[in-house]
Amino acid sequence: MEERPRSPARSRPRLWRIVAVLLVIGLAAGLLSIRPWDAPGYDCAVTVRPGESIQQAIDAAGDGDVICLARGEWTESLVIDKSVTLVGWGSGRTVLSPSQLHLPGVDVPGRTGEPIAVRLERLSLSRDAGHTGMMIGGTASVELNRCRVSGMLYGIQAADSARLTLRKSSVSDSRQIGIVLLDSAAAIFDVSRVSGGRGLAIRISGSASADLVDSEVSGNGGHGLSLRDEASVILTESKVSGNGEKGLLLVGQSEARVLRTEISGNSDQGIRAEDQAKVELAGSSVLSNWHGVDLTGLTLASISDASISGNRWDGVRVENSAHAAISGSVIASNWRGLNLRGVATADLSDSLVENSRQYGLFSASAGAATGEGNSFRDNGIDLGGNISGALRLPLREPVETIINWPDERYESLQEAVDALLPGGRLVLEEGSYTAGLTIATGVSLESGGGEVVLMGKTDALPVFSLVDGADLRLVGVTVSGGSTGLSLAAGARTTLVGCTVTGNTQGIYLSHSSLIDVSECSIVGNARSGVFVTGSAWAAIAASYVSNHMDFGIAAANSAQLTVSDTVVTRCGWDGGILLWDSSQAVLERNTIVNNRGYGVATYWHTCFPGTVWSFRGYISGSDIVFESNWRGDFCPPELGFLSTPGGGELDFRPPPVP
Repeated sequence: MEERPRSPARSRPRLWRIVAVLLVIGLAAGLLSIRPWDAPGYDCAVTVRPGESIQQAIDAAGDGDVICLARGEWTESLVIDKSVTLVGWGSGRTVLSPSQLHLPGVDVPGRTGEPIAVRLERLSLSRDAGHTGMMIGGTASVELNRCRVSGMLYGIQAADSARLTLRKSSVSDSRQIGIVLLDSAAAIFDVSRVSGGRGLAIRISGSASADLVDSEVSGNGGHGLSLRDEASVILTESKVSGNGEKGLLLVGQSEARVLRTEISGNSDQGIRAEDQAKVELAGSSVLSNWHGVDLTGLTLASISDASISGNRWDGVRVENSAHAAISGSVIASNWRGLNLRGVATADLSDSLVENSRQYGLFSASAGAATGEGNSFRDNGIDLGGNISGALRLPLREPVETIINWPDERYESLQEAVDALLPGGRLVLEEGSYTAGLTIATGVSLESGGGEVVLMGKTDALPVFSLVDGADLRLVGVTVSGGSTGLSLAAGARTTLVGCTVTGNTQGIYLSHSSLIDVSECSIVGNARSGVFVTGSAWAAIAASYVSNHMDFGIAAANSAQLTVSDTVVTRCGWDGGILLWDSSQAVLERNTIVNNRGYGVATYWHTCFPGTVWSFRGYISGSDIVFESNWRGDFCPPELGFLSTPGGGELDFRPPPVP
């Protein structure tokens, strides 16, 4: 038979099969030629495979050699005393473990007399019970690139003047400390992470320093970073979050610059600075910690363009002799925005303080709080304590001489009060109104007829908080439902005429150099006390009725001055009707003091209150007081008997002047 010729279409599949076979053979030959155990992209002087010694390869290498490690695991404790590079196949593929628990996985002592540079790339240092992943000393420089150090007691320790660089690397699950920098060692963290350790993440001491860029310190059981001595750190576009203690702790003369960084969700303070430490916080966020920033000792902090928000207690706390300079920042949704104590000082300028559950800014410090251009809004109380009202911008421009309340132009009483010019009057119609007011200027609040009740926002806040610059006149209103009815501090002044202060925890509280003049008022039924005057404050109470307080009716302490005249003090608690201690001074004339569960009038010292640590070194004068049925006695000490006589007398326990 004659053979038919094959068509071209039928011959093509065979041809493609031949081409495919040739391509596979060529690819296989190419793969064999690049040696798959070599790390790709490196000119390997030697390749070490599992079962071979890395230390022997290091000993035989020349300066600058690249030692490639194949996929696999090695149990060796390496000592590197020359400039070499160790390259693996990836942090989960090439794994080194210390051969002995007390030795580091990699030791770079750096004591050869010449600086050496060591690079580790794409490998892991790991052992569940290992002591230290890597130790660096002397003048050595070590860079870890795409490496992981995990499961060690200490992840990495660098001492002397060693230099450590971590790039795209991690130190995790350390059982005690992730990274330790001692002496004058320095470290750079670039896109790296220290996380998941049981204790402290990074400790820096001596004059050591660290620079973290786009890096993260998170989820550790102790502090995120701890600095002491003269150590320093710069955090740039980084994150310190979710650590079990403080995010950043500075003691001694250590310093921190926190730039465009988030410090959040740490169980204790976000930043805590002690002794003479210094902190710069710029363009950063401090969120959802216990305190946001906590300064004590002689520390200094500069805070600018920052957001300090959602912290469970104080946004910024400044104690002892510390100082904080805050500008252009937002302090929001904390328990208290800014809290000063001791003799601490602060300057707050051009900032927003909002949504604080208690005070926006409170100072119990004898130091000054200065500043201007600050907006306060939606806080429990904007300002409280020893501070100037000039710190706060009014919610409305003050243009009114009189406002009749309610007034639909204003959303709150605070807005209406702020809209008054100095000397302006707010006349209130009959009704009950929520107050929680900060008073920092001279204004008058008056009943326009009928019963007017001004209530606290909550029973944890005062109804009125008066700060320096306040000169408040209250006429014919009831003040109720606060932690304190009226809280006066700094140089605040108040006049109460025909008012009732009732249903608060404490009726009236004065501190610092504040002053109050009370006439024809009822101060009744406050849970703890009626009137308490401390510091160098002064109170005058005339023709009033003080009754039904659990601790005492009226008390003065420190160097406060008190005048009570033509007033009834009755049914007050176990401390008595009128109580004096420290260096306070009182003038008591023509009062009726009856049916108190404690003394009628007493000084708070051991004669009257056995076991007390308080004493009285002040002055009391008075006359024509009617005493009756005070359970512990009408007066104590007995020398106060002159108070019930028409002629009166005085008791002077003040120490003689120093010549």
